[in-house]
Amino acid sequence: MNKMRTFPIFMLLVLLTTSPVYAKPQNDLASLDSVLSIRDTFLKNKKRRIDSIKSRIPVNAPIMDKLKGYDRLYEEYLTLSFDSAMKYINLAEKLVSDTGDYDLNAKVKIHKSMSYATSGHFSQAIDELKKIQSSCLSDTLLEKYYQAYQWTYGLWAEYSQDKTFAPIYYRNSKTYLDSLIQVTPRNTSLYNYRIAEKALMFNHDFETAKKNYLKVVDKEPKNSRLYAQSAFALAQAYNNLQDRANYRKWLINAAISDQMIPLKENLALQDVAILIKNEDGDLERANAYLTYSLNDALEYNNRLRILEIGKKLPAIATAYQETVLAKNKQLHLYLVTIVIIVIILIIAIAIIIEQKRKIRNRNVTLSTFNDQLKVFNKQLQETNRSREQYINLFLNLCAGYIDKYNRMQLTVTSKVKAGQYNELQKLLQANSRPSEAELREVFFNFDTAFLRLYPDFIKNVNTLLQPDKAICPKSSELLNANLRILALIRMGITDSTKIATLLFYSQQTIFNRRTEMRNRAINRDSFEKEIMDICPIYPE
Repeated sequence: MNKMRTFPIFMLLVLLTTSPVYAKPQNDLASLDSVLSIRDTFLKNKKRRIDSIKSRIPVNAPIMDKLKGYDRLYEEYLTLSFDSAMKYINLAEKLVSDTGDYDLNAKVKIHKSMSYATSGHFSQAIDELKKIQSSCLSDTLLEKYYQAYQWTYGLWAEYSQDKTFAPIYYRNSKTYLDSLIQVTPRNTSLYNYRIAEKALMFNHDFETAKKNYLKVVDKEPKNSRLYAQSAFALAQAYNNLQDRANYRKWLINAAISDQMIPLKENLALQDVAILIKNEDGDLERANAYLTYSLNDALEYNNRLRILEIGKKLPAIATAYQETVLAKNKQLHLYLVTIVIIVIILIIAIAIIIEQKRKIRNRNVTLSTFNDQLKVFNKQLQETNRSREQYINLFLNLCAGYIDKYNRMQLTVTSKVKAGQYNELQKLLQANSRPSEAELREVFFNFDTAFLRLYPDFIKNVNTLLQPDKAICPKSSELLNANLRILALIRMGITDSTKIATLLFYSQQTIFNRRTEMRNRAINRDSFEKEIMDICPIYPE
């Protein structure tokens, strides 16, 4: 069963593209799993609400009625769909452009900046806000104006994560948060939330942050964005206070709220995935949660969230692969143990027969022998039950991996019971390597998934090679063997042994191909480092 090691690349694709079914849910995750199971229902309800708003905006409605409808649609789409939010912002912009109303025009620019920032277009968001003169705004709109600036700079700092620009963006975010607090009505949930934000992010006063976030979550409904944001931030406050139980509790609450709203711009579910990976070791559930987040980020086209998930995915993928390999070793051990048990049983049966003959010769009563045989049979049944438990344990662990191994396990078990050891050996040898069709499918799925993140990868690689030594895959393939090696290097897998295992080549072949590609490079010594510097492309 060690031959199952030959499917590591398929395992990586499973992590990228599937949400496996997992067993043995943790008690505090049951509610989250329940909500995730009906997340499509929440989305359908929101779409029905959006359709209802659209139906109440007739073509010939007055301008102000249309603007109110467009504003509501913008609010609904802001964290659900960037393209849809921008559609109604642009419609509103056309209506207000000729009115001469400064507040209406400024409001459209603020909405546009919020959408830009939420999707990761930070400089465009700031450019829109710079077109507004704050001194000309009404008090209500001034609050939105400060909020847009604070939101944009906060996300920009989170996205940058460097020592040069991030501190500047954090300072700007704090400045606008101070201004925002000044214009926020007291004794409101928003005021408590913003006071907590300042305490958490800038003053590191986690107790004050906790108290104010708790005021918000006590008042706001669980399916509101303010509740979701406060629950997530409350979790961070508890984390800084070294209260892991409440950190876990509120992180899960935030993830549940995100699904109930619902929204595609979420972070809580990502952090829950990392939490249960580290604390519970539940890699399958962690992979499922991270896959939900990745699909949401891709659907929204959120560059910040895609980048965050891209940093977290390899850790879970590596741990998941190591766990499956360890379970494969266990299965091999179980099968060897079963064979040994069968041999022992055959020997034991032979001994029993001999003992029976001796007992008969000595006129020992048959009842004594039967009692001994019953004891032995009971032990044998216990052994069989233990063996079946081992096999069932492995099947459960591999249930989300591939149906092929379930069928193979059943075949192995039946042949062991039937004593068909030669046929069992032939079966194991026949399944030592995936078929060509399976390999083509594995490589096709890997190539497709990789090129989705790196659509210009081949072109970027060829710019690093000498002009007459470019790599050009055949028309029937997306990537060839050399490009897959470079793709894995770009993903951080630089060890030739691991690359050989992933691509089903020998280590020597991988070494030779890497040497050959370095010889074709313009800068031989820095070629692989330049490959690792190739950046993914996210559509605007």
